[in-house]
Amino acid sequence: MTLQTLLESHRDTVPASVAVIARGDAVEFAAVGESREAVFPIASISKPIVATAATLLVRDGRIGLDDPIANWLPELANPLVVRTPASEIADVVPATGPITVRHLLTSRSGWGFTADFSLPATAKLFEETHLHGIADLPAPDEWLKRLAQVPLLHQPGDGWLYNTGYDVLGLLVDRVTGSLPGYLADRFYEPLGMTNTGFVSDVFPSGAGGLKSTVDDLLAFNRFLLTSDLLPQLATDTTSEQEREAARIFLEGQGWGIGGSVDIAEIDPWNSPGRYGWVGGSGTAAHVVPAQDAVTVLLTRTAMTSPTPTAIMRDFWRYAAG
Repeated sequence: MTLQTLLESHRDTVPASVAVIARGDAVEFAAVGESREAVFPIASISKPIVATAATLLVRDGRIGLDDPIANWLPELANPLVVRTPASEIADVVPATGPITVRHLLTSRSGWGFTADFSLPATAKLFEETHLHGIADLPAPDEWLKRLAQVPLLHQPGDGWLYNTGYDVLGLLVDRVTGSLPGYLADRFYEPLGMTNTGFVSDVFPSGAGGLKSTVDDLLAFNRFLLTSDLLPQLATDTTSEQEREAARIFLEGQGWGIGGSVDIAEIDPWNSPGRYGWVGGSGTAAHVVPAQDAVTVLLTRTAMTSPTPTAIMRDFWRYAAG
């Protein structure tokens, strides 16, 4: 089988796809129903890009890991926390400490999603602040006001939750730098030749899932990661066994670093210790595999219907693993 025949085998359910596998200088490309230059909304594989941008700000001394996010986002200075995860949203207690930059990077702010979307605080979070798939996005200031009215599911730092923290992180970087889109362009797009990457919306630069890109732009970014001294920091697992089990619907037994998952267990054939990256709900996936000096990128327009990776993703990863 070749990469082209793999994509062709999924044409009935995934009629548009492009993929690339790079091992060192050797690159295998394939496409079905799209050109190599096609621009795709990449959804949550925006997270590693925004995470890398924030990590550079920490390295440059412009923000500190333990700085309260209220230094730049005063709207979020006084969060309340539901007494228990199952409590009604009016049954709250004050936060025992501030939400910090570290909490956002490691997805432990207290805002975010678990496997149980029926929890009152989770339901309100989804209703008030979930951005993806919404045509009429709020302005960042309005979104922050809405988020401030949603109680945290747990105290800052006390557990892993998915997604929302990265929209907060994106707005924090936006305020620190004056422009998240401009900062990404200066640090990544222009130096790496990522000429077709940017935010889908001009209204809200969603750090959790708002970017669009091409297969070659993402190849360039992930090749940068593969050789960067930032990768060990991004790809160090920050989770406990209990957190990984609670988040199995998202992580499938693997860990979470900064902005993406990191393989710590050889559960499936494609798992490789230190493999780092993420998947996007629009049907996208991008990973670096340091042990193989490899980058894998798959872009489709077939949205995921659950957090579980799709059949084409699994076949793609299996093929890439050899």
